[in-house]
Amino acid sequence: MAISKEKLTSNRITTEEVPIPGGGPEDFVVVRGLSRAEMHVGQEIERRKGGQAQEAFLLSKAMVDPELTEAEAAAWQKGSPFGEINTVQRTINRLSGIGKDAAKSDVPGDGAGPDA
Repeated sequence: MAISKEKLTSNRITTEEVPIPGGGPEDFVVVRGLSRAEMHVGQEIERRKGGQAQEAFLLSKAMVDPELTEAEAAAWQKGSPFGEINTVQRTINRLSGIGKDAAKSDVPGDGAGPDA
Protein backbone atom coordinates (compact mmCIF):
# COMPACT_ATOMS: atom_id res chain seq x y z
CA MET A 1 0.00 0.00 0.00
CA ALA A 2 1.23 3.51 -0.80
CA ILE A 3 2.14 6.01 1.89
CA SER A 4 -0.84 7.99 3.21
CA LYS A 5 -1.19 11.71 2.51
CA GLU A 6 -1.19 12.34 6.26
CA LYS A 7 2.15 10.61 6.72
CA LEU A 8 3.62 12.14 3.56
CA THR A 9 2.76 15.69 4.66
CA SER A 10 3.60 15.24 8.35
CA ASN A 11 6.77 16.65 9.91
CA ARG A 12 9.33 13.83 9.69
CA ILE A 13 12.47 15.95 10.17
CA THR A 14 14.83 14.59 12.85
CA THR A 15 16.88 16.47 15.43
CA GLU A 16 20.33 15.89 16.91
CA GLU A 17 22.55 17.34 19.62
CA VAL A 18 25.82 18.86 18.36
CA PRO A 19 28.69 19.57 20.77
CA ILE A 20 30.24 23.01 20.37
CA PRO A 21 33.98 22.57 19.69
CA GLY A 22 36.14 23.57 22.65
CA GLY A 23 33.19 23.65 25.04
CA GLY A 24 32.29 21.59 28.06
CA PRO A 25 29.65 18.86 28.38
CA GLU A 26 26.86 21.45 28.64
CA ASP A 27 28.03 23.31 25.51
CA PHE A 28 25.89 21.85 22.75
CA VAL A 29 23.04 22.88 20.50
CA VAL A 30 20.10 20.91 19.12
CA VAL A 31 19.50 21.21 15.40
CA ARG A 32 17.10 19.71 12.89
CA GLY A 33 17.27 19.04 9.20
CA LEU A 34 15.96 21.65 6.79
CA SER A 35 12.87 21.14 4.69
CA ARG A 36 12.94 21.34 0.92
CA ALA A 37 10.87 24.53 1.12
CA GLU A 38 13.40 26.15 3.49
CA MET A 39 16.24 25.20 1.15
CA HIS A 40 14.45 26.89 -1.76
CA VAL A 41 13.95 30.07 0.27
CA GLY A 42 17.62 29.91 1.30
CA GLN A 43 18.68 29.72 -2.35
CA GLU A 44 16.62 32.82 -3.14
CA ILE A 45 18.15 34.68 -0.18
CA GLU A 46 21.63 33.74 -1.44
CA ARG A 47 20.80 35.18 -4.88
CA ARG A 48 19.44 38.41 -3.41
CA LYS A 49 21.63 38.99 -0.34
CA GLY A 50 24.62 36.60 -0.52
CA GLY A 51 25.92 33.56 1.28
CA GLN A 52 26.26 35.08 4.74
CA ALA A 53 22.58 36.09 4.80
CA GLN A 54 21.62 32.66 3.47
CA GLU A 55 23.56 30.91 6.24
CA ALA A 56 21.96 33.11 8.93
CA PHE A 57 18.48 32.33 7.55
CA LEU A 58 19.13 28.57 7.40
CA LEU A 59 20.68 28.51 10.88
CA SER A 60 17.65 30.35 12.25
CA LYS A 61 15.41 27.64 10.79
CA ALA A 62 17.52 24.64 11.86
CA MET A 63 18.32 25.68 15.44
CA VAL A 64 15.94 23.96 17.86
CA ASP A 65 17.67 24.66 21.19
CA PRO A 66 18.49 27.41 21.59
CA GLU A 67 16.18 28.92 19.00
CA LEU A 68 17.86 31.75 17.08
CA THR A 69 16.47 34.59 15.00
CA GLU A 70 18.26 35.54 11.79
CA ALA A 71 19.83 38.51 13.63
CA GLU A 72 21.07 36.23 16.42
CA ALA A 73 22.45 33.75 13.88
CA ALA A 74 24.27 36.64 12.18
CA ALA A 75 25.71 37.69 15.55
CA TRP A 76 26.92 34.09 16.08
CA GLN A 77 28.60 34.22 12.65
CA LYS A 78 30.44 37.39 13.65
CA GLY A 79 31.47 36.25 17.13
CA SER A 80 32.51 32.62 16.70
CA PRO A 81 35.60 30.87 15.37
CA PHE A 82 35.25 29.70 11.76
CA GLY A 83 35.02 25.99 12.54
CA GLU A 84 32.34 26.30 15.22
CA ILE A 85 29.46 26.91 12.84
CA ASN A 86 30.94 24.50 10.29
CA THR A 87 30.57 21.66 12.81
CA VAL A 88 26.91 22.54 13.35
CA GLN A 89 26.29 23.12 9.64
CA ARG A 90 27.67 19.68 8.69
CA THR A 91 25.14 18.06 11.03
CA ILE A 92 22.31 20.17 9.61
CA ASN A 93 23.34 19.20 6.08
CA ARG A 94 23.48 15.50 6.95
CA LEU A 95 20.05 15.63 8.64
CA SER A 96 18.73 17.49 5.57
CA GLY A 97 20.12 14.88 3.17
CA ILE A 98 22.53 17.30 1.46
CA GLY A 99 26.27 17.82 1.32
CA LYS A 100 29.20 15.43 1.44
CA ASP A 101 28.11 13.87 4.75
CA ALA A 102 24.65 12.94 3.43
CA ALA A 103 23.78 9.44 2.31
CA LYS A 104 24.84 8.81 -1.27
CA SER A 105 22.21 8.31 -3.95
CA ASP A 106 21.81 5.01 -5.76
CA VAL A 107 20.35 6.71 -8.86
CA PRO A 108 22.65 6.00 -11.83
CA GLY A 109 24.25 9.06 -13.38
CA ASP A 110 23.36 11.56 -10.64
CA GLY A 111 27.00 12.09 -9.71
CA ALA A 112 26.50 11.06 -6.09
CA GLY A 113 26.40 7.28 -6.35
CA PRO A 114 29.19 4.78 -5.80
CA ASP A 115 30.29 5.00 -9.45
CA ALA A 116 30.65 8.80 -9.35
